[in-house]
Amino acid sequence: MKIGIVGLGLMGGSIAKALNHKHEIIAYDISNEALTYALNHQIIQEGYTNLETFFHETNIIYLCLYPQIIASFIKENQRYMQKGTVIIEISGIKTSIIDDTIPFINKDIDVVFTHPIAGREKKGVSFSKETIFHNANYVIVPTKNNKESSIEQTKELAHEMKFKNISIISKEEHDDIIAYTSQLTHILSLALVNSDPKTYDTFRFIGDSYRDLTRIAMINEDLWSELFLENKNYLLPKIDSFIENLTNYRKLIVENDIEQLKEMMKEAKNRRLKIESGGKE
Repeated sequence: MKIGIVGLGLMGGSIAKALNHKHEIIAYDISNEALTYALNHQIIQEGYTNLETFFHETNIIYLCLYPQIIASFIKENQRYMQKGTVIIEISGIKTSIIDDTIPFINKDIDVVFTHPIAGREKKGVSFSKETIFHNANYVIVPTKNNKESSIEQTKELAHEMKFKNISIISKEEHDDIIAYTSQLTHILSLALVNSDPKTYDTFRFIGDSYRDLTRIAMINEDLWSELFLENKNYLLPKIDSFIENLTNYRKLIVENDIEQLKEMMKEAKNRRLKIESGGKE
């Protein structure tokens, strides 16, 4: 099968690497440098800077773009796409994108909205990695316009990339849970690093806990600022909830309430163990 990728960055490159063992991969990008790198490293078989030519070459396409340009990209370019084209969109938010896109999608193409919950703190095709999808979670957010065959094909390709769990949920459910499991965690990491009083040479005093908590602070600020703002209706309540819990810990420490402090720690530990066990008691 010939599979196309629009946007040959970290995610586009990683998808290409994960699928090019079984499929011919072609890509479109505005960056000749990215295309040349991918061709030289045999990540893709063909690279294009002309969209019309690219769309004539394949009808299975992963759309790997920043959230705020997805709707306009599809609206402006769907006329070039072959009849029956399946677009697999992969951004980290869904409600605003789906609401902005669905009204104008023509009946000749099918857009499947998905979210591969995986990534790295780097950006660009040179940092792409096939194994970032191994045992990761994948979400599909179907719309009333999707053909069942398109959903099944998307699932099959996700299995080929070695995702462990594939979930089908609504756009609202996706944005609500991702605000907690992904976006809030990035904000916490950023806030922790920004809280450094810079009194000492921090590097000399950090251990695994600091490294684990702050790795994702080395962030792609262009992408994540869009994700935070586009999903603020779901993200802001998660931030408020965290502030409330943090305030509770502060209160117990001020009051020297060791027993209640232990209880809160036990509750957190048990919740985390339950998550680790896949939700089993």
